Amino acid sequence: MAIAKNKNEIYKILKSYMEIEGMSRYEDDVVEALKKNTEKSGFKYSRDGMGSLIMNKKGDPKGPKIQIAAHMDEVGFLVREVTPKGMILLSMVGGVWPATVIGTEGILMSSKGKRYSGVFGHTSIHIMTDSQFKNAPLLKELYLDIGLKSLKEAEKLGIEPGDRVQMSGQSMQLKANPDFVAGKSMDNRAGITVIDQLVQRLKGKKNPNDLYVVGTVQEEVGTRGARTSVSAIEPDVAIAIDTCASHDTPNAIKGIQKLGNGIAIRIKDGGTMMDPKLVDYIYKLAKKKKIPVYKFVAQGGGTDAANLQFGKGGVPTIALSIPQRYLHSPIGMASLTDIKAAIDLLEEFVLNFGSKEMKSISYK
Repeated sequence: MAIAKNKNEIYKILKSYMEIEGMSRYEDDVVEALKKNTEKSGFKYSRDGMGSLIMNKKGDPKGPKIQIAAHMDEVGFLVREVTPKGMILLSMVGGVWPATVIGTEGILMSSKGKRYSGVFGHTSIHIMTDSQFKNAPLLKELYLDIGLKSLKEAEKLGIEPGDRVQMSGQSMQLKANPDFVAGKSMDNRAGITVIDQLVQRLKGKKNPNDLYVVGTVQEEVGTRGARTSVSAIEPDVAIAIDTCASHDTPNAIKGIQKLGNGIAIRIKDGGTMMDPKLVDYIYKLAKKKKIPVYKFVAQGGGTDAANLQFGKGGVPTIALSIPQRYLHSPIGMASLTDIKAAIDLLEEFVLNFGSKEMKSISYK
């Protein structure tokens, strides 16, 4: 792939990443796609011991070392056990509200390498008890039905505890509003699309810094790839790019994040208080370059920034967020305006952040 010339081309790139299956601990297919798509960019590739993809572009050797991270993994399930009647009970990988997947397709990858489609099961409304009808389903009640009649049938197919169960969801660009796009694993293939385009835009350009663009692993289960990659890189400054909950749907709690307003600078969440000097620098840079931007305080969730900040000696860290509707469900929705704003802002940051700018935000 190449540099997207317009929003429709950004969507095509995003779609290709969303349709890759890559739940936490199984991100290799995302790694290979990201490497293939950016192989002519002039970056050098490596992977840390946990599996995160590190893409490096040397610039000014006296400039600051920058890490920009977007996580590659998505939420999903593992097989916990198979019942005597062949129903597959599940263990959650990342945070999933069971109600969002009931009645949708689940795809099981067996220990023998075979794929089996099924349905995330539920009791039909016609025969629910009053308690079942009134209460949200629990994880212990969720199962995958691939049409088996017994445990022995599952064993013959090589289905074992720990086998992956992926969610599935259609990719779409909404006809009523083509700026809005949707698909499986929008969290965080939107961020992967951003770093893909950032890397490609920087081809042949001089950066006044030593740049490390990282596709991290296992963010959904504790920002683990951020922790290992930041310890390997030892950056002077770090940026996480991820999605965040959008508050522009009925019944959502009040909040300012919404689709189509630009890139949202996260000021605080449960794991990070962003560096105020870095926030100020990036916010002013966006305004100067007329990139749509605003600030927000998260009311839930977290990002790789939670571990990036703990790089050697402490690292000035910020999280840039792309608002998303329907997080951690089979289909999430985001805005191409916001994704493009993230690409534009990160490009401007990389091309302008050198030794002088690092000194202006440094505590040392």
